[in-house]
Amino acid sequence: MIEGHIETLSADGIIHGWVRDTDSARPCHMQVLWNGRIIAEAMGDRFRPDLLARRLGHGHYGFQARLRQALPPGPCGVIMYLPRTGISAAMALIVPPLAPSTPATVETLLLMQAEWRPADLLASPGCLDMDANLARMGSPRFVDGVFRFVLGRWPSAAEARLHTESLAAGRITAGGLLIELLQSRERADIEAPLLSPFDTDFPFE
Repeated sequence: MIEGHIETLSADGIIHGWVRDTDSARPCHMQVLWNGRIIAEAMGDRFRPDLLARRLGHGHYGFQARLRQALPPGPCGVIMYLPRTGISAAMALIVPPLAPSTPATVETLLLMQAEWRPADLLASPGCLDMDANLARMGSPRFVDGVFRFVLGRWPSAAEARLHTESLAAGRITAGGLLIELLQSRERADIEAPLLSPFDTDFPFE
């Protein structure tokens, strides 16, 4: 099922919105159709804190797309189409007077925050359903995965043993381990953002 919305079209010809295929864990390739023509396309894989706050999965569904042709100003009906699945949804769009003398640049398209940071995930830690990941992976693999995801490294033998035993004894929950590492001093010293759920190295479902 397609979920999403084309939210705005700026005067420089950039469509903003979000899209996800609720039946797939893969990033969404989306096309915007008008009168049967493709007028824009993009990947819905940019992080949007507002989507995460609204409990829409992990929030990595935002997109920006540049129009391929001008549209007449005013109300406009377009189709959001997922070519991989053939799913489509009708959308209403308000088209402002476009300014072709100032076309959007590639840099404009890259301004969206593409990655999440610990503070984003700490605000909605349940979006990853760590209990289900623990049950699916087993404690040793789960501990390895949390360390690689949050700290970018494997746990030491002592850390792996401690956390595996703590999970088995119920001294810490799967979500509690995630939060503990996200709030750790070691993570605070790491500048790199967290892996996207669409990254090939992302350890969880």
